[in-house]
Amino acid sequence: MYQFRKAAGGMVLALILSGTAAPAMLKAQVTVPDASDGLWPLQPIAPDNNTLAPFMEGWYANPDGSFSFSFGYLNVNLDTLFIPLGENNRLDHPKFDGVQPTVFFPGRHRGVFSVTIPANMEYESIWWDVTTEWGNNTRVPGRTGAVAYQLDWYPRPHGSVTPGVYFESASNVGRGPPGIFDERTHTASAGSPMTLSVNAMDPSERDQDDTRNVNVPLRVVWSQLQGPASVAYSRHDSNPAPEMPTTGPARFRRVPGPQVISLSEGQGTANVIVTFPEPGEYLMLAQVDNWAANDSGTQDQCCWTNGYVRVTVTP
Repeated sequence: MYQFRKAAGGMVLALILSGTAAPAMLKAQVTVPDASDGLWPLQPIAPDNNTLAPFMEGWYANPDGSFSFSFGYLNVNLDTLFIPLGENNRLDHPKFDGVQPTVFFPGRHRGVFSVTIPANMEYESIWWDVTTEWGNNTRVPGRTGAVAYQLDWYPRPHGSVTPGVYFESASNVGRGPPGIFDERTHTASAGSPMTLSVNAMDPSERDQDDTRNVNVPLRVVWSQLQGPASVAYSRHDSNPAPEMPTTGPARFRRVPGPQVISLSEGQGTANVIVTFPEPGEYLMLAQVDNWAANDSGTQDQCCWTNGYVRVTVTP
């Protein structure tokens, strides 16, 4: 079954090609249950065994001739799902497999990873295939060609562009959903807190006479992309205590946790203390955005950048 979803502004479509999951979900939504189900018509479905759907957010034509596919997901379940890399969570090209999330938080999460293909693979598809523990299978292709899916790097109406993100040196900066990986693999001990850091800067050029768009802060949100168990966060002393923003779009004014850091000057270093509960391989994501700006947000696929950190946790 094909499902088309249109983002705000009419700019981006998301396509889901579903296996057994989509018909099951459709039946649960439109079929009146009989008395043996113990349910009334329109009663919400159970909080588990619901759809986990991968999304292709769109594709970029890169200056070097390569192409990047941006992927996200929708988890309709109320709980976080853990699906290890392998037969139930894979990209069909082994060369690119292994960067997709294995930790799926409830809700819609846009552009959490990407795949970059060389110019000679322009017309090939990269399929992301996910199967939940209940046997629901959903898959989506990353592919070029459709103009409706093409994303761009152009400044938005008020000048917003994707932030620059780097780890070791400002000469190696990542931008946009393709982002950048920390070249180092960090090590930690299970149960022992460690500090992770990312550097960010906002190169946006805005009208200085428009007070709504001057000194827009960057926001850094640390989260877990892969790992055998959920990590815990603590506030680093270098960060001010989180406060509820009083200005900017509503999407920016949610109550932040210790892993949500505001860089009020539009640049700086975001530190977070992370505790890993179990040994294993973890992949952390630092997503940097300027969504407090009027012309920036996930719905139009702008403006954020992903930074990735690998951590090996020992007993």
